[in-house]
Amino acid sequence: MSDELATALAYSTDSAGMHSSHTIPIKLRAIANAGFSHVELGFPDLEAYAEQEYPGYQRLDESGNGDLDTLLQAAGRLKELAKELGLEILAIHPFSNFEGYEDIEKRAAGFERAGTWFRVLKALDCQLLQVGSTPDPSTSGDYDVIARDLRQLADEAAAQHPPIRIAYEMWAWGAHVNTWEHTWEVCKRVDRPNFGLCLDTFQICARAYADPTSPNGLLQDAPEGSAVMQLASSVKALAATVPPEKIFYLQISDGSRKVTPDVLKESAEKQRIAPLYAWSNAWRPVPYMDAVCPRSNKESWGGYLPVLDVCEAVLQTGWRGPWSYEVFYEEDMSKPGDFIPVKWTKAAKDSHQLLLKYLGERGY
Repeated sequence: MSDELATALAYSTDSAGMHSSHTIPIKLRAIANAGFSHVELGFPDLEAYAEQEYPGYQRLDESGNGDLDTLLQAAGRLKELAKELGLEILAIHPFSNFEGYEDIEKRAAGFERAGTWFRVLKALDCQLLQVGSTPDPSTSGDYDVIARDLRQLADEAAAQHPPIRIAYEMWAWGAHVNTWEHTWEVCKRVDRPNFGLCLDTFQICARAYADPTSPNGLLQDAPEGSAVMQLASSVKALAATVPPEKIFYLQISDGSRKVTPDVLKESAEKQRIAPLYAWSNAWRPVPYMDAVCPRSNKESWGGYLPVLDVCEAVLQTGWRGPWSYEVFYEEDMSKPGDFIPVKWTKAAKDSHQLLLKYLGERGY
């Protein structure tokens, strides 16, 4: 089966290691050597690179204020490094805590930050910005208000040279937008050609299939009667609802049951974040990790989400576009050493081949 389903194959830089020794040049080389053509760039990785290359660099604040000139220099150097390695930058993420603020100053700060990010995207020669649905409960839950902000963001992005597209992603812990149905409702209201969706196998399953705080890891009291039926209903609706041109890219990852509900809740409480957010940050292996990267001690990586079913539903829309592997497994990725970026990027590429094989068996 040829890889005709993906117009581009990317790996996220923040998924190539979580230790300070995993610098962005090391990550990019691992991504390129594993056979990826594109890279999804985490903004924190870019700022860490600026700090590494330019001691004294001041990170940007919530209004986009900081040492922007230095950051643009770092972005230019990073663009050249990616080019030397044969990599194109697919998208920048995560632009978050943006939409729905009624407070005039907070809203203005978000747009100031957006303007700064647009300049960084231009320096990187990247035309796709991922926006994650805000987890801030103080924001408005009115979708017309949310769409108003995102429509203005899309218009300002379209006015850039070259124009920038906005990929809106549901975060399962989002305050008001936390399912693919929610993002699609917002997308329809935004109604701009450069505004579309980033669909994510983990995020979709985290709301329509899984509950890592339950004893069996599955959604409890699902409206459709069971987690399996709930997921089936959700992806069937997705396949019949979302136009392919509104899917800007697809992110791939699994979710692990290696963390117990009590430990996950304790970790979330300590970080003062939602359990789903804590799960997302630390327990997302690549699909089929046990097959492509078996552990020497024979322990499982714990992946259990129906990633294949979600991918099939996205393809059923008629969509063919960029796939990006965004995975986080803190227990392993936080170890020092160049072998970690190599290990995870190779596992993702091998996982992709298995995913294509199984999709091929389903007729794709």
